[in-house]
Amino acid sequence: MEAIPSASWLARITSFSPPKGIEDPPSWEDAVGFLALHGLAPIAAYNLQYLMPDADAPEGAKDMLLGYLQGIANDNVFKLMTLKSLTKALAEAGEPAPIVLMDGASFGDTLYTHIAFRAVPELRLLVRPQDVERIEVAMRAEQFVEMEADEPDPDAPAKVLFNDRFYAKLFAPFLPNPKEEPGIFARAIPARALGPEVYRPSAEDALLLHVLPMARRGFAVPLIQFVDLRELAKGDSPLARGAGPGAPIDREVLHARAKVFGVEKPLWAAMELLAHFHPEVADRARALQPDLGRATRALLDTGVVEPAKDLSRDRQLRGMGKLVQLLLS
Repeated sequence: MEAIPSASWLARITSFSPPKGIEDPPSWEDAVGFLALHGLAPIAAYNLQYLMPDADAPEGAKDMLLGYLQGIANDNVFKLMTLKSLTKALAEAGEPAPIVLMDGASFGDTLYTHIAFRAVPELRLLVRPQDVERIEVAMRAEQFVEMEADEPDPDAPAKVLFNDRFYAKLFAPFLPNPKEEPGIFARAIPARALGPEVYRPSAEDALLLHVLPMARRGFAVPLIQFVDLRELAKGDSPLARGAGPGAPIDREVLHARAKVFGVEKPLWAAMELLAHFHPEVADRARALQPDLGRATRALLDTGVVEPAKDLSRDRQLRGMGKLVQLLLS
């Protein structure tokens, strides 16, 4: 059976200010595999190589981790340049369409100091419903074709496109309350380096857009998503652009939007789990939790939070549908 590192060990080896040393995990071989599976290998590689001189990691383990660091950098650049070509083509055709980045494409250069720290497995793009078809047409010129994803996506994308190397998914709508999505576009921050009409969500919107898909998966997600959450909640990224991801979060604004978006329960559960996986930001995480009734908190804690702390569980749990219904009802 795989020897899984503890949550505390994972928090320290993926910190942006790690200790100089760290105890050995139960198995370095298993730890490398676990870090890679959860998208944490690049940060761990950099920390062990440059910031943790007293860590006694085997050279073979460090070499394997460094391989992920180098490979992900090239992969991320290719995907983002593909996005830039797409938006340029739309603009040149006189049909620019606003695109709001979500997930890794939104965070890679706003929360992380190295482009390889946060992999971009796929492009997840929030678009307006009226723009879906013409964005799809433009993507065909970039060799994308519509096809089914490898696995069902709980976020129900309007289009799933593939170009023989990676998926791009268009979401319209995305929120439980789609009437609030125009506000996301209105508040979005331009990401000019990635092309015309490309945006990142505001800090508060970014956090809520991040916890919603985590909740739809019962928080059985790669742990890199909790690193994203850690940096979003801290709100002190030196790389933040204006009021975008990584900028300070206004608690009252966050709670008001969580209510109208329909994601108060996901926000509460996400912050509770963040406090567990990254105890160094526990106070900040709990300060961002919305006020829920005692019975609701107890139900979420028992039915959602405690099972999600188990790092050995399968990605899909029995009763996942009921669990998600509890979060989003």
